[in-house]
Amino acid sequence: MARPRTTTPRMPDDARARRSLDAMRGAVLTLLETRSLDEISIKEICDEAGLSYPTFYRRFSGKDELLAGIATEEVRRLLSLGFSAMEQSDLKFSANGLCEYVEMNRVLWRTLLTGGAADAMRHEFMRLSRAFAESHPRANPWLPVDLAVPFVSSGIFEILAWWMREADSYPTANVVTLIEVLVLETTARPRRVALL
Repeated sequence: MARPRTTTPRMPDDARARRSLDAMRGAVLTLLETRSLDEISIKEICDEAGLSYPTFYRRFSGKDELLAGIATEEVRRLLSLGFSAMEQSDLKFSANGLCEYVEMNRVLWRTLLTGGAADAMRHEFMRLSRAFAESHPRANPWLPVDLAVPFVSSGIFEILAWWMREADSYPTANVVTLIEVLVLETTARPRRVALL
């Protein structure tokens, strides 16, 4: 008696997997433009993306994980711009780079910050900032990392979140100034301070 032939299911190649992932991300962002994440079903995301439930669940346990992944990628892109400028000690360029990136991706950032991804973005912002602070020389070593990281991260993040709630016509240059004066000038410019 011949044994039935078994084959291993073919896994999608990287390009196909990437297209599926991009389709899911695009679908959830499109749907978030009109409704909150709580009001959107996974079926709607799959329909909008033109994909099946199994494809969705192969990559994500739920829509919160999908949105958190999008938010995490965006924060990584944003901070990579700021960190490269900080390594060159150019605070103005750092704030400019951050704001220009957010302005170019304003619809996405507004959607993420108002559509349920703010906590994931804040967490990744803090995590990456801590890693940067712990691996680079600091302008003010007297300032404890455990205080500086949440202060700087929260300050920048809150300014960006506030900006996304403002009218589109609010000047980007003003946001750069707010970040510089309220956050960077306070913590990143070298200061001689003697703590007891």
